[in-house]
Amino acid sequence: MKKETLFAISSYNQKYYFSPKSKNLPKDIILDIKKIGIYFANKIKGVFSIGFYENGDIFIECTSLENDFDYDEIGAKLEIERLKKEKTKLFSSLIIWNKILIQNRKDLKSES
Repeated sequence: MKKETLFAISSYNQKYYFSPKSKNLPKDIILDIKKIGIYFANKIKGVFSIGFYENGDIFIECTSLENDFDYDEIGAKLEIERLKKEKTKLFSSLIIWNKILIQNRKDLKSES
């Protein structure tokens, strides 16, 4: 299934990325996402990302380069599960925001 990344941060090059679509997000949500990403980049290492599948479901993942022996794969999975429980409101807000954004795109296309 096709994925679209909203946010990603890499511990490898110390950079982060926000999709241009995120400009419509409230500033406090952007700040929360950035804080979560920085935490993952510092603690787990690798590349942390949040985004959406084409059906509107959210994905939260952390990956690593093939030979990265500092990356903690088990710790990453545990941290993501903890994050989902602790930040339920944040992720619910993101899902609603994404669904509204998708619906607006569909409405604009049908008007053309």
